[in-house]
Amino acid sequence: MNMSMPSFVIHPVVSATFTAAVGAAILWSLMSWIWKKKLDFHGKHCYVTGGSSGLGLALSEYLARQGAHVTIVARDTKKLVEAQAQINTHRTSESQRIVAISADLTSQATSREAYHDAIKQQHGQVPDNVFLCAGHAKPGFFVEVDEKDLRSGLDGTYWVSAWTAQIAAKSMISVGLKGGRIVFVASLLALTSFVGYAGYAPGKHALKGKSFGIPCLADTLRSEFQLYNINVHLYLPAGILSPNYEVENRTKPDITKKIEEGDTPMTPEECVKCLMTGLQRGYFQITNDLVTDLLRVASRGNAPWNNMFWDSCLTVIAAIGVPIWRRIIDFQVKGHRAEHAKRMKQAGLIVDQ
Repeated sequence: MNMSMPSFVIHPVVSATFTAAVGAAILWSLMSWIWKKKLDFHGKHCYVTGGSSGLGLALSEYLARQGAHVTIVARDTKKLVEAQAQINTHRTSESQRIVAISADLTSQATSREAYHDAIKQQHGQVPDNVFLCAGHAKPGFFVEVDEKDLRSGLDGTYWVSAWTAQIAAKSMISVGLKGGRIVFVASLLALTSFVGYAGYAPGKHALKGKSFGIPCLADTLRSEFQLYNINVHLYLPAGILSPNYEVENRTKPDITKKIEEGDTPMTPEECVKCLMTGLQRGYFQITNDLVTDLLRVASRGNAPWNNMFWDSCLTVIAAIGVPIWRRIIDFQVKGHRAEHAKRMKQAGLIVDQ
């Protein structure tokens, strides 16, 4: 008896439809790389928190070169004055207003006061673009940090952005501003974390991360603010060469530094270029490098694709690469146990029996 496997024939119409759909998806993805939306900052009021140094300062200088009225907000008055003078040198017109405001943005009241002060000093012009660059990190081992550091970590990563975002949205809505933009600046550590960042990563994760599939602040506001025609973006840079980066390294554990050896920090100016490219392409989640991109697609949830074809390829790579990367980190951490035990004994956290 001749036993043969049944054959399946795909109908030509189905095959042609599938091929056309795949081709259209690839073509659309390629076009999204080529097509860029023009960003017009000329005459717009741009509000930049953390604008006295690092990414915030470089971004403010860029905006000034684009003809924007810029308000920078930070705590350190001396740095603010110096930054204001520096940004002024990048203006394209004497009519541009560069305003500097000293404020602690970790409370709703002071954030509101700073925002309204900016509007007043900018001749009543409500910010069209809000860039939330303020934040700080103090790396260390969780068992060693005190309550003040842990609370400060959350204030300086989450609340410092959340309060301003809320006030900015209310102001844009009140004047009927269409097409406003709010950009959260988080970190690669909003997507994943490892030893040394217990005081920093939770706040950044709250801006982006997902717990059991529940989207957090930026994801939620991207959806909600469509009601008001306000665009929300999330920038996820890795290491940035800045004064804050140098401060972080003072308390950063050796094992954390070892894990980060492969990460070459970018200059603030390079980061600004990446951010602007992402905004031009209309990306919700904007990254600097391949590693962050892999982590982005691995934890994307229901966030919009950046590029359907490329993100699909990255998803396949991430399914293999991210678990391997995690195992490498775990191996490095476990290899640090003996050295860490000595530190714990010196700190009195381990007592010889």
